[in-house]
Amino acid sequence: MYDYNDDDKDTDEEEEQEEQDGIILNSINVTAGDDQDNDTDAMLLHHSSSLLDQEEEEKEKEKEEEEIGLNQKKNNNNNTTTTNIDTNNNNKTPWWCYVVLLFALLAMSSSGSALSKIDAPPLLKASWRLQSTSIILFFGFLYDLNAIYPVTNINPFTMLARKLYHLLVKQYHLLDKYHAIALFLLNWSGTPNQPSLEQQRLDQKETRDRFFSKKTIGLLGATGIILGLHFGFWVSSLSTTSLSHSLLFVTSSPIMIVIIMLVTRKPISKFEVIGCIIGFVGLIVTLFDSLFLDNDNESSSSSSSSSSSSSSLSESLTKSPTLYGDLLALLGAFCIVFYLFAGSNLRSWLSLYLYVFPVTFIGSVFLTISSLIFEDASDYGGVFGWFRPSFIWLTLYVAIFPGIIGHTGMNAIIKYIEPVVISVTLLLEPPIGTLMGWSVGVSDVPGLFTFLGGPIVIFGCVMVTLASYKRNKLETERQKKQQLEEDNQNNNNNSNDHIDIMDQQQTTTVVQEQSSDYIALNSLDSLTAIDLENNLKLLEPHEEE
Repeated sequence: MYDYNDDDKDTDEEEEQEEQDGIILNSINVTAGDDQDNDTDAMLLHHSSSLLDQEEEEKEKEKEEEEIGLNQKKNNNNNTTTTNIDTNNNNKTPWWCYVVLLFALLAMSSSGSALSKIDAPPLLKASWRLQSTSIILFFGFLYDLNAIYPVTNINPFTMLARKLYHLLVKQYHLLDKYHAIALFLLNWSGTPNQPSLEQQRLDQKETRDRFFSKKTIGLLGATGIILGLHFGFWVSSLSTTSLSHSLLFVTSSPIMIVIIMLVTRKPISKFEVIGCIIGFVGLIVTLFDSLFLDNDNESSSSSSSSSSSSSSLSESLTKSPTLYGDLLALLGAFCIVFYLFAGSNLRSWLSLYLYVFPVTFIGSVFLTISSLIFEDASDYGGVFGWFRPSFIWLTLYVAIFPGIIGHTGMNAIIKYIEPVVISVTLLLEPPIGTLMGWSVGVSDVPGLFTFLGGPIVIFGCVMVTLASYKRNKLETERQKKQQLEEDNQNNNNNSNDHIDIMDQQQTTTVVQEQSSDYIALNSLDSLTAIDLENNLKLLEPHEEE
């Protein structure tokens, strides 16, 4: 028989055990859910706080960028004001520059009168002019050649300054008292500004390679021949036309430049074309003297067959204007245009005497050979007859005053005076040279059409020069503005690229945080599931043995 009391006890115990198991399961679920909710809330708070931190960082970056922009604007304004002050200070030309300009103009204007006084064939006179100038320029050539082929130290004060600096500063440590004096001595000797020895050797080698290259030698040879042609045509025009016409036509190179630019279809301004037309009209008016006076001279020469020796000497010095002589002077103006075009490339990197001496020497050789071919120089002492006492003083005058003082003086003041001022000043050479020639007896009073056409030619040349200067100035300003815009655009692109990179980094960090949150949630779910499974295993009823 069964004991019902025992069965009831067993069922009661089982019910109590089930109730306890249910309570435990509910408590586990509640605690797991609470833990999961708390963790998700914490992660959401962490994510929102990170977003707020990012927004604050972005605002701080924007403020910093605004401050940087304001500082840049202030710096630009300060730079513009300082540059304006510097330009105003630089625009103050020293008074002595105008004195040098005046003497250079007078020296160059006297060249035609001095060459007309030399009684020799024209090509021979032109070769003497370049030969004597080459001898003087040779010493400057040696000085510049020493820069690319250093033989000796041409600044002996450098070693003394270095020793004094070492004595004052390094050895006795008198830095506070004598450091400024020592630095002044070093700056005066040129020591601190000099590049390193290796850099000097590299620069010297580069200049040597370019100077002795086939292209440079060819350009120097061509420029020298063009210079010889210029002097050959111009000095020949002095022997075949009047001094006023020769100077007027040979200085019309601005008009020839405009004509060449029109033919080659290069950009040119409206006022340059107008000035060229005005100057060309003036040249045509001036040619009427050559037409009428040439016919008068032919009729007068046929009527008068005999003259005295003194009158023949004066006629040999004073020339009447002719079409042939005017054409030779005009060809000389064309040659000087090509001379400027050919030499502009070389002068951009060559020093002064490394350029001037080879060109002048090649021009003298070209004229000497031309004189030997086309002229008889035996009666004048040959190709080096200018060493004779009757020729040497005038030849040296032409070499020193118009050649050295005139051209070198212009090159010396070009850093203080605008080039357009010098160009316009040189256009005064025809009237001043004609007045000088008349005063020494090598030029007659110009004719009526020369008085009418000469000022028109000079006015046209001045107009072309000013318009060309304005066009070049606007072109350089446009290029500078374009370069500045390109630099600003590049800076903006770089800043935008930097901002894009920062945004990409921020987005990647946000994605990484979101992915980490997702992984954490998944890992939390997996952990709670594992804990529940383990607890359930622990709560399973054990089989009684």
